[in-house]
Amino acid sequence: MKKRILVIASIAVLTVAATILALAQGHMGGEKMRGGPGDMLEHISRELNLTDAQKAQAKAIFDSQKAAGEERHAKLEAIHNQLEESTAKGQFDETKVRELANQQAALMADEMVEHMRMHSQLYNLLTAEQKTKADEMMKMHGGGPGGPGGPHHHRGGPDGPPPGF
Repeated sequence: MKKRILVIASIAVLTVAATILALAQGHMGGEKMRGGPGDMLEHISRELNLTDAQKAQAKAIFDSQKAAGEERHAKLEAIHNQLEESTAKGQFDETKVRELANQQAALMADEMVEHMRMHSQLYNLLTAEQKTKADEMMKMHGGGPGGPGGPHHHRGGPDGPPPGF
């Protein structure tokens, strides 16, 4: 029974690690991103009719997050590799796996906080009219905790971020 629990726990850890690796390689909410921040910015800019000043501010926000995001993704990939090494050929050290899982969870939490911070900053660049349109677009695309992408999507409303971010 104990061996079976360890096997299930190992599979769960590897599944989570694979998910993190997929995120690190450019997937979001289960859907592969079609482009980088520049493409996303262009889409939002077009849909919400951003001014040149808003575009410049949004680009600065994206750029400020880029280095930290790349560093976090590199750490997540390193943890994934350590998990694979520590469970290769049937070996299992629960203390080591738990330590790595906790490091991974902390990095994922940091990533989510930074992602939400960026959403907030971008949303706050919008005019009242643009926020209204962004909120409508979020509703139309099923934004919200239960909508596509799960926790990466947010409820529309005066404090919600624009869609696509």
